[in-house]
Amino acid sequence: MPVDPGIALIPTPRRLVPAGTRQGHVVTVRGKLDLAGVPGLRERLLRVSHTPGSRLILDLSGVTSCDALGLGLLVATARRARRAGGDLCLVAPRPAVVRALGASGLSRLLPTLPGAGTTVRSAGAAMAGPRNGNAA
Repeated sequence: MPVDPGIALIPTPRRLVPAGTRQGHVVTVRGKLDLAGVPGLRERLLRVSHTPGSRLILDLSGVTSCDALGLGLLVATARRARRAGGDLCLVAPRPAVVRALGASGLSRLLPTLPGAGTTVRSAGAAMAGPRNGNAA
């Protein structure tokens, strides 16, 4: 299957997930979360295993824009992770993505951490804390 040049999904080795935490995946996403990029990313994210209690951390530092389809994919991914007893955390979103999350109200439902100085450990800690809702 051809790779969409607008989106890149880069799995990060599991060794970056700190010992003593629930097992999880760190995934780096680059490009635009829009009509062109979402279908390929959705397919790739569906391949990421969600064992009970696993964490999915999406590094969005390389995402340049996010429209309603991209937001829908983030919500669907969070729901899938939570149904499996895990969670989703967004790390290092650019200002355009932060604005989209805020305007849609999703910033209250999807844990988001800034990029500078963020570690997998801090992402895991944010995910372990209380959520502001379970609707996502």
